[in-house]
Amino acid sequence: MVYPRPEEYRPMQSPYALPSAYVSSMNATSSLSGAVGELDIPPQLRNPTPHHPYHPYRASPVHQRQTSAQSDLGYPHPLVPGPSPRPYMNHSPPRGSLDSMEEEIKILRKKVRELELVNDHSRLRIKELESELARGSPTESTMSHSRHSPLTTLLSPNTPSPLSHMSWKARTDARIRLFCSLNRAGNALCSWHDSRRERRAYPPRMAPPGCLNCGCTYDEALFEESLSRHGVGSYHPGETVRMDPALRNPLLRLLQQRYGYRDGDFERDPVTGEWVEGDGHLPWEQKLAAGALSVRKARNEDRR
Repeated sequence: MVYPRPEEYRPMQSPYALPSAYVSSMNATSSLSGAVGELDIPPQLRNPTPHHPYHPYRASPVHQRQTSAQSDLGYPHPLVPGPSPRPYMNHSPPRGSLDSMEEEIKILRKKVRELELVNDHSRLRIKELESELARGSPTESTMSHSRHSPLTTLLSPNTPSPLSHMSWKARTDARIRLFCSLNRAGNALCSWHDSRRERRAYPPRMAPPGCLNCGCTYDEALFEESLSRHGVGSYHPGETVRMDPALRNPLLRLLQQRYGYRDGDFERDPVTGEWVEGDGHLPWEQKLAAGALSVRKARNEDRR
């Protein structure tokens, strides 16, 4: 193997090495500062202030922040102890939030009940309209005219709320069970036909829904009772004989067609729309319960 001679060996020059002119001018005792001093360098760069904020060899604040951020992320400082692990804590919601959630649930349940009542009333109203349509209900123009008539505002001054609908329905159901129930013979009769020995339109317990055995409807029987309570239809004071059906039924149809009359309109306050004292659903339900108790007592006495 042939080795190169010493004079032929030349070290590899770095691309960052100084030019040969500067190297030749430097002796063994010369320093780099002396070589650089021969260049035309501004005095600010020769002796920069060590505490100058923009010192070229001083670490910038950004670099310091990055270094601290790196130490926080994965390279903790050797002199600063790391954060101690926190024990697991069971964070339970405060009592106030639980109370507010329970109150909100109660409000939502109340709204659901109100919507259910509105839905039931709407279904009942649909059935009523279907029955009126089957019997020959008034036209749409007649109903629209009745909505704007002054008497309509007297009969129905305010739009009923869902609670009013519930009370109205409970009152009507109690009155139907009280005045349109079957007697001992199995017949349901209005007051007019109950006081007369006339031929019944339907056999006992064979009347269609919404009708009595005498041929009158539930609405006509309730209308008859409401008129008598206001002093209309009685021939003599104290008599139970009511208005003749030949006059009562056409009057009821006229009020229903022109003014949208319903049972209970005569018992509402014309200003507030609330029930007159003693005519709400609770008094009628109490009367119904008292009547049922009296019927049970009579049946028990008959069995003895």
